[in-house]
Amino acid sequence: MRALAGAGLALICAALAGCGGGGGSAVEGAVTYDGTPVKAGAISFIAADTKGGGSGGAAIVDGTYKIPGEPGLKPGKYKVEIRWAKPTGKKFKSESGDMLDMTEEGLPEKYHIKSELTAEVTSGPNKIDFTLAK
Repeated sequence: MRALAGAGLALICAALAGCGGGGGSAVEGAVTYDGTPVKAGAISFIAADTKGGGSGGAAIVDGTYKIPGEPGLKPGKYKVEIRWAKPTGKKFKSESGDMLDMTEEGLPEKYHIKSELTAEVTSGPNKIDFTLAK
């Protein structure tokens, strides 16, 4: 499996957070895998219909994520992709000389590349939890 640097995941999350457009609905929830909170990862909501109007996402930290109402997500149906930056126990030296933890994708493809996860976002605040099984 390809190793990802923690810094790389942070850049992905930052990019996702800016993709929702203006004035949408807040979405938050919990993400667990095999009964355990996903410690660090990313969640993406990709519009599945024309009402959704775009995409958005957030970092998963200690098993929870939060997309604020600004930029938020527009009401509609979404395909959901979830990634987990699972630590490998190894370290690597960054270009700046810092030692960083190496991570690998910790979830099966059925939750990201081949995701069939969906969610419906409604007007106002939304609480959408994802309980993922092995």
